[in-house]
Amino acid sequence: MRRKIRQIVAVLGIGAVLTTGLPVGAQDVAQKAIGFYMTVIGKTTVAHAGRPPVTVPVKLRANVYFKDVIETQAAARAKALFEDDSLLTVGENSRVEVSEYIYDPSNNRRSAVLRLVQGKARALVGRLFVGLGSRFEVHTPTASTAARGTYFVVWIEENSSGKLGKNETGGTGIANIGGSGIVAFTSGGRTVDVPPQTFSFAKAGDPPSPPAPLSDNVPASVTAAIADTEVADTPTSELPGQVAAAVGQAPSLLVAESSALLSTSNLSTLTLPTSTLASVQASLTPPPVVSGSGLNAVIGTLGVGGGLPGGICVGSICLPKLP
Repeated sequence: MRRKIRQIVAVLGIGAVLTTGLPVGAQDVAQKAIGFYMTVIGKTTVAHAGRPPVTVPVKLRANVYFKDVIETQAAARAKALFEDDSLLTVGENSRVEVSEYIYDPSNNRRSAVLRLVQGKARALVGRLFVGLGSRFEVHTPTASTAARGTYFVVWIEENSSGKLGKNETGGTGIANIGGSGIVAFTSGGRTVDVPPQTFSFAKAGDPPSPPAPLSDNVPASVTAAIADTEVADTPTSELPGQVAAAVGQAPSLLVAESSALLSTSNLSTLTLPTSTLASVQASLTPPPVVSGSGLNAVIGTLGVGGGLPGGICVGSICLPKLP
């Protein structure tokens, strides 16, 4: 893949990736990778499209393809970064299918549909696309969610028999854990907008419940879904430069590994996971002004003329090294 370098994030944005409608078994010939795995914890497998489908263990930095079916076992999790900079985290005992993925940056279009068949998944949809047909959705057997620039968790609650359907108990939950953006939650023929820092649940075949605040007294299933899809941003102790060298063209990130300072004079803000804030703050000169933004993110305003040591990558954000 060719890489298109931006000041903060280098993304694979040259050309369009139109992957829907490929004939079964055509992956090796016609299909391009649409992302890669940033983190793999425990036993995780992926079934690639084909005749018959080929199921293999998921390896760190392996590519993600259209129609992949990702499945995790107990205590396993996987995080994937897609070409459009969206992030998918699959929780333990879960199964997710990449049902649709169209990425056409030249026409400002991204259409992604993920099908959560079992378990829990988390998605970060930071970039907005306004091209015709653009969407980012997560479907379950009984409900669907459509994100408009936010960070959210979707989970399935099954009945005691382990089945889920219109005639069964159980249902789908959604928590908008972002600091901005809306998630449209549809079930039972009705749609409810779930704003930031709220959650909603819909029994199979029923409309969604009114959004309720994410607070200390939320149901255990909500806190479990959020906790079970939390994955550290740094999967190994390898330096970012070592990772880049190992995977060649696979990652959509530009990383630096020297101790040279990186100029921040042209940057205004960085959105960082809370867990990485302290280390990044300590590396900035002058220190950033920080304000809270949701459960998992903060915004640091960088001082003009500040610097960031090479080698620091936060999630999908990496800064290029000075010449």
